[in-house]
Amino acid sequence: MAVTSNTIRAILNRPRGLNEDTISELITIRTNQVNKMARGSLYGVGDYAVTDDLKDDAVKVLVCLDCLNILVDTVPTYYSESERSVYDRRYQQQILTYQQRADEALKLIAGNGASAFTIGNTTSRLP
Repeated sequence: MAVTSNTIRAILNRPRGLNEDTISELITIRTNQVNKMARGSLYGVGDYAVTDDLKDDAVKVLVCLDCLNILVDTVPTYYSESERSVYDRRYQQQILTYQQRADEALKLIAGNGASAFTIGNTTSRLP
């Protein structure tokens, strides 16, 4: 399943102030980033290569995080004074949550610290 701007809007509960073109551009940027970071089958990872579902999940979380940052910057434009503080607090809390999710998603696809190769001395392999 591809990531679409409609999917991003649904995840964020269809907030006011998100431009369709902005979401599409963020999806393109984050998809390229995720594809560059993802470990692939070219490096001997075989069954442990990143699936398209994991990549899509990472893109969704990263784009949602970007959109929330945009919403925090544009809250004064789209909401009245009485609504502003409520939405601002809500978006700030969501940013913290999505930041944690983004870090976890990037770790899953990048495979930093996880490798199929051993490093170090063994009885059969000395420096």
